[in-house]
Amino acid sequence: MELTSAQAAYIRKKSRVHDLDPSEMASELNIVPFLDIVTNLILFLLMTGAQVLIVAELDAHVPTSSRGARGGSSAEGSTLNLGVTVVENGIIVAGSGGKLAPGCETTQQGRVITVPARAPGEYDWAALTTCLSRVHQRFPDETQVILSADPNIEYEHIIDAMDAVRANGTEALFPDVLLSAGQR
Repeated sequence: MELTSAQAAYIRKKSRVHDLDPSEMASELNIVPFLDIVTNLILFLLMTGAQVLIVAELDAHVPTSSRGARGGSSAEGSTLNLGVTVVENGIIVAGSGGKLAPGCETTQQGRVITVPARAPGEYDWAALTTCLSRVHQRFPDETQVILSADPNIEYEHIIDAMDAVRANGTEALFPDVLLSAGQR
């Protein structure tokens, strides 16, 4: 059976290879659309990460030495050197005169837990604020406190300690909180 010229033309037209991209004819992978998507994803992630970092920013100051070049007015005239250390079994409050005994009325030598923990991981932040109110009454010009914690203390407790030392209701106690590395 022989085809007519019209039928042969029709078959040639339908079976003709469509115009292909040169990269498709050479069987290469076209990665340009993939790179467009990856570039957009990277830009999106960078912008999202920058916004999250702005929201999660915490204002912290590094303690300076008395000989340091970068000294603030409260660091230069500081005589108290108040330090609050959060440990597993309580909170230690110490100054240049010694460690405060429980009740925050007198000082005591050795390892002293000024505010004992109610249970492991449960601290009495109100008692710490009351203790620091008594200290603030004796040293009204002091604004700095150095806060440190054992390495195994949860971050949430450090933030709670910062809140407790900064203010007692509307009364500002020690608003300049300096973070220090904890020791074991």
